Amino acid sequence: LLSFIWLCTTIYVFNSVILPTPSEYDSNKKILSDESRTQDKSSGETTTVNNQVNLTGIYFPALDENGNPGYVHNATTLHNNPPVFNTSGIQCGPNDATMQLLTQLVYVDLAADERANKLVLEGGGKPRAKIYCHIYTTQKQGPRIQSIRETWGHRCDGFHVASTITDRSIDSVNIPHEGEEEYKNMWQKVRAMWVYVYVNYYDSYDWFHIGGDDMYVLVENLRLYLESEEIATASNGGEQPLLLGQIFHQNFYSSATYVTGGGGYTLNRAALKMLVASFPNCAPHDVTSVEDVLVTQCLQKGGIEPYRTTDETGAERYNHIKPEFEFNFDPKKHPFFWYSYFSGNKNIGPERVVKRAVSFHLKDSKPTVENMMRRIHAILYGHCANVTLGPPVPTKQWSDGKFLGRYWKPPLLQCELNAKEDEVCICSMVKRGKKEVEVCKKQTYYK
Repeated sequence: LLSFIWLCTTIYVFNSVILPTPSEYDSNKKILSDESRTQDKSSGETTTVNNQVNLTGIYFPALDENGNPGYVHNATTLHNNPPVFNTSGIQCGPNDATMQLLTQLVYVDLAADERANKLVLEGGGKPRAKIYCHIYTTQKQGPRIQSIRETWGHRCDGFHVASTITDRSIDSVNIPHEGEEEYKNMWQKVRAMWVYVYVNYYDSYDWFHIGGDDMYVLVENLRLYLESEEIATASNGGEQPLLLGQIFHQNFYSSATYVTGGGGYTLNRAALKMLVASFPNCAPHDVTSVEDVLVTQCLQKGGIEPYRTTDETGAERYNHIKPEFEFNFDPKKHPFFWYSYFSGNKNIGPERVVKRAVSFHLKDSKPTVENMMRRIHAILYGHCANVTLGPPVPTKQWSDGKFLGRYWKPPLLQCELNAKEDEVCICSMVKRGKKEVEVCKKQTYYK
């Protein structure tokens, strides 16, 4: 009887998924401890064995079409069977700011990408960087998903969509998570996504890129950047965890930074391991939409700061804003607009974006995000090359040189604008709920 129990236990352990704890993290191994921990794939429950940390709630197995747990998506399906790009109905024109930025400055470096591929085939180059892309969405965003699959999604080596249903025909996977399926609970959704990717795809890819269903990625440019000497040095050959993306200033102070999720962000394997290892002790049950802030903070607790991905001029590779905005924006004319404060990018207009840009955030694009995604793709990949364009068309929002949208004034400025001659403004950080905010109050100044 004892032998039978021992045999059953052994089989169970070897067929279980094991996740690292923070104390077990190492850059060379996913698991350091020789002591056993077992996990029930059907429930996501991790039992405590030999005084190990209980990781209950960290891993949520994906559900198949029938709701059965344990589904693992074939991540190479889209890459190996790319759908045809449907050009019907695409409006290349007008010759607006989007067209001008994507024809006068930004381009996909297909020539460099082809040279790199040829070098590998001839045996004279390193294997190309393998990129896993996963995006978060909901069931209702089917048109966006189809646009992603036809444009940039299949250019990633691995791909899936984290949705509320599993549908193999569109590469969507139902990954359960703690709490409700809603925007304000995005942190829990993204935590579950990262763990799912770590458990199932960690060994097969070099880099992991995440973003929303309103993101457009120039995958060839991303791969070339990840293969660059700059990134190879920064990552120490892959041993050093790297978090790449556009850096924003949290609470409007340059010392507190995070990588914004608008244009997506990218982790190497070492960073993915560190991130997942931090989850049991890093905001494990927080309900918030700012997943990008918390991902950054979880890595910062391990000593990893966001890597600055701008070029030598300060131009951005990952872009939180759509092309037409970047083409026209002048932070010197609009110093109190929220983007000026968050991004810290002082460049003007086209100088804000590098030529080999990596991504754009297409939120609020007109007429729809999916239409703009197809239009951008058509311009970048030559489908609009023979279209005759008229003279440049000014963007309505910027035609008068003033931004018509929402402005944000820092607390100190608001206070000083309302202060009298004998008053000064004293500012301090005040805790409100789980956040600290700056509060400035007027005080009478006595000479």
